[in-house]
Order: sequence, then C-alpha cells, then structure tokens
Amino acid sequence: MVSTQSRIRVIPAGLRSELKEAAFNHGYRSENGEADGWLYFRSDINVPGEIGLAVGEGGNVWFLSVGHPGVAAELNAPTTVPFPQGMRAAFEFSDQSALRDALHRTYVLSSTLPTLPLHEFEAAVAGLGDTEAERLTRVRIGQDHFRRALLGYWNSRCPLTGISEPELLRASHIVPWAVCESDAERLDVHNGLLLAAHWDAAFDAGLVSFSETGQALFKPQLGVEALIALRHRDLADVPLTAEHRRYLCWHRRRYSFD
Repeated sequence: MVSTQSRIRVIPAGLRSELKEAAFNHGYRSENGEADGWLYFRSDINVPGEIGLAVGEGGNVWFLSVGHPGVAAELNAPTTVPFPQGMRAAFEFSDQSALRDALHRTYVLSSTLPTLPLHEFEAAVAGLGDTEAERLTRVRIGQDHFRRALLGYWNSRCPLTGISEPELLRASHIVPWAVCESDAERLDVHNGLLLAAHWDAAFDAGLVSFSETGQALFKPQLGVEALIALRHRDLADVPLTAEHRRYLCWHRRRYSFD
C-alpha cells in the first residue's frame, strides 16, 4: 500500500476533460463537485455509490476513490492511503487504461452487489398479490434479476470453463431459492455462481462443490466420462469472497463434502 499524501495535483484542463470522459463512459454521468484535487461523480440512474478521480505526479499516476463498501472490499486493484473523507477506499493506477478498467468494474460491482438487485426486485413485484400464479411470477422475476446480477458480477463468463455464450450459462444458487430465509438471500449475488450448464447440473445435484479456497470438489461416484466432461484436472480456483464461502459452507454440509 502506498500513500497519496502530497501527491494529488491540481488537475490540468486537458486531463480534467479526460477524467470527465472516463467517468461518463463508464456510467458515472453526474458531476458531484470537486475538493482537494478530487473530481466526484455519481451514476445518473439508480446505481449507488459516489466515486472520486484524481491525478498525481505530472499526470503519470491516476487515482480512483469509491464510496460503495462492497466495491471497496472487492475491487482488485492496488490500494492507496489516505482516501477522501466519506469514501471507503482509494486505488492507484500507473496508466489511464487501467483506471478505465477499474471504473468499469466499479460500476458493475455497484450494480450487482447487495442491495441493488434486491431493491429492483422489490420494486418489480410490489403490485403482485399472493395467488399461486402471482407467486410463480414473483419467482420468475426474482430469478431473472438474479441472473442479470450474476452475469455482471462474473463478467458473463463461467470461471471454471471460460464459456461465455449466454445460452450455455446458468445462474446457480448456492443455497436454493426455496430454501433461502429471505429475499435478501435469494437476490444476494454472493449466493450464486455463474456456471456452464453441465457444471450447474452437477452443482445443483450435489455432485460437485467448492472448497474454502475455490477448488472444485467431486463426489467419488462420478464416472470417468463425467469427470472428463467437467474437465476435472487443471481447473482454476474460483475467486471467492467471505460471503461466497459462508454460502458454500452450507452447500458442502448439505451434500456431505465436509
């Protein structure tokens, strides 16, 4: 971790335009003021969280600060201190391309992490009653929202196989919809993995699971052909957060992996 102290510079006009363009192109289209060398932006729709952009050391260093606690915890970038008051973290980049990639990921995470998918779901089902047909509609709407959130969170790609064709991807609940204790759990992006269809089937049946480190686990009754289809050797570990691990602990216990 490196320090931003005395490194933030007054932003030259040309770089100011570039920062505004970068924010605009990645979903942060509402300017929200300027202070101490930071330009602040918000989404002009309902994506939560303010961001700040700054420049240091002759325009060769770029800074991003984020106000969304989930993004602060999950954005995979070099952190820097201190960060502006009211923000949760700041990150440093050696070139503008890396900054733009981080802005894109920040917007995606802000769109998918709790509680935005839950709020959007609640708004979508607010007018539904409690008939059987309406309950089924509620489930369908919820699963559609959950799938969209997982596609964003996992960059529309199965982390195990690399498959990115949407038709071949499934939004796999770790704790199933019917078993969840609340809509907050049902719509929690950490309660899901974006898996290729055959992996989803195996996971849903309890034939595979994942360890605390994201390593794939296989039940001994799986045949050679199934293991080959699942590419059981040389798989990358699935990147997991603490919340993923909490849900996966339930899955391993449910299917006797632990």
